Amino acid sequence: MGKKNIAYINPKMLIWARSETPFISPEAVELTFPAINAADLTKWESGEEYPSINEAKKLASIYKVPFACFYLTTPPSKKPRRYTDRRTLRGQIPDEISYSLWSEIRRIQSIRDGIIEYADEEFLCRQIPIVSDDGVTAVANSIREYLGLTTPLKTQSAYGNNPFNYYKSIVERNGIMVAQISGVEISEMKGLSIYFDSVPIIAINNKDYDRSKVFSLFHELAHIFRRSSSLCTIDLEEHSDQEEVICDRVAAEALMPKDSFSKIAQGYIAGQTNYDSIIIGRIAGRFGVSTIAALRRLYETGLIGKTEFFDLYDIIADEYQANLANIEAARKGKNVPVHYYIKYLNQTGYIFPRVVILAHATGAISHGEMCRALGVNTKHISSIEQAVMCK
Repeated sequence: MGKKNIAYINPKMLIWARSETPFISPEAVELTFPAINAADLTKWESGEEYPSINEAKKLASIYKVPFACFYLTTPPSKKPRRYTDRRTLRGQIPDEISYSLWSEIRRIQSIRDGIIEYADEEFLCRQIPIVSDDGVTAVANSIREYLGLTTPLKTQSAYGNNPFNYYKSIVERNGIMVAQISGVEISEMKGLSIYFDSVPIIAINNKDYDRSKVFSLFHELAHIFRRSSSLCTIDLEEHSDQEEVICDRVAAEALMPKDSFSKIAQGYIAGQTNYDSIIIGRIAGRFGVSTIAALRRLYETGLIGKTEFFDLYDIIADEYQANLANIEAARKGKNVPVHYYIKYLNQTGYIFPRVVILAHATGAISHGEMCRALGVNTKHISSIEQAVMCK
């Protein structure tokens, strides 16, 4: 057996690095990463033994820190979390986030760091307007004005096959980073917003359905405009957290302004007695939102009563369950391969690759530096460039 290359690290730095993750103990690390033995990790953290260089590098990768930081003499001060956890489960905030979600949030924050590093001053000067009145209508109107948003759309075909991509493109063109989170259950989170004066972050769970993601996007926009960075589940229910309720209402008003929504809805029901799931689906299509979001808007605007709302909700939910297999197949694009650049841009958004590619185009960085910054092989640059520069 070859000699073990010992990493003479500072044990306190191992403890610090783990404390920055959701892992509350060495056993928790082993539970997620069986290759890391909890008993060994306990000895490394106590200074009783030292890991090998490869073992220490593995821990650095898991904890999302530079390997060299394990050799520092003093742990850094603990950084405060930049967002408020507003997720609720039966009225209670979950104790902690999963490692998968924590990792994705770290990844997305690092993407923004890259934008700040490579973007020019003109781009970074763009800021979200301050809304003097933080009421629902004022914030919704500010969002619409800032984005240049016009709804209802003339026809459903205005946003093509994917309303989320349509709205996401509008938001990103206005300097707000929109990325998607992968590998996290919808029950754990739907949306995240982190406010910054320049290039604020919105992240949406990629497992959700496109029209549901539209509402999540605007819910997080409401947080950004209200400067209330938040991690959310967004279930359209009345939460104990009043900020979530307000942002639900802002999202609904921004996407489906009361006056135009009422006019469209009443136009579709003309000559009929009651709303049904088909009519509600058509209304939803004019705004690019889910049928449930349109149904709730009918209730909020007084076009249907509480009893009718719950009856229609049950009908729509039953129809959804009956067609779930078809919905899943359509969402995943059954048997249709997805290009690498599409997967990449879904995760990072368009702003980051655009500013990096522009930095290369202006001679600020070399081709190799561009590839390293984007984290992609040179063979993918052309397709990514074409997608982001023509957007």
